[in-house]
Amino acid sequence: MGEASGDQQARAELLGKLMIAIGERPYLLKHGEDKAAYYLVMVPVKDAEVPELTGALGAAPQIIPFGPLKLMPLPLEKELKAGSLEKRLYDPAAGGWSATIAVMRFK
Repeated sequence: MGEASGDQQARAELLGKLMIAIGERPYLLKHGEDKAAYYLVMVPVKDAEVPELTGALGAAPQIIPFGPLKLMPLPLEKELKAGSLEKRLYDPAAGGWSATIAVMRFK
């Protein structure tokens, strides 16, 4: 898969399918619409898991609350670590998401 915009969705879907294969129950977040849409796999995280994740990642992961759910993003870009998001997508200081989002259970 290359770096074309359609490939980003395919890479996210592949990650989601691989996570299901190892027994995880990921979510898929769609940010934006049409050709500008960005897809992101997210995994549920419990408060008790955050210290362990912080140690493993070397920094505290960005946990995004969705009602009772707390999800950690798994970006595919090589310059980003698990638990981090680009400010162009999500900036809590600026009011949250920069576009319309939809979160669904990955199947």
